Amino acid sequence: MPDYRLITDEGHVVAEATHEHDQAAVTWRSTHPFEAPGVDEGRQLRLERETEDGWVRLDPLGTSEID
Repeated sequence: MPDYRLITDEGHVVAEATHEHDQAAVTWRSTHPFEAPGVDEGRQLRLERETEDGWVRLDPLGTSEID
């Protein structure tokens, strides 16, 4: 099972979890939209999945974006 994390725009990790698949992680992310200290209201946390090549960002629909 892959590992996931939520990060702020500044790169601070605010939560980590392991889920069976990307859609489960997207659902988990939706329960944590504004929980990072110092994040202005209305800004959301980014979801990333750990891969062999490092962390890959997932958009809210669960598709990956390679930075």
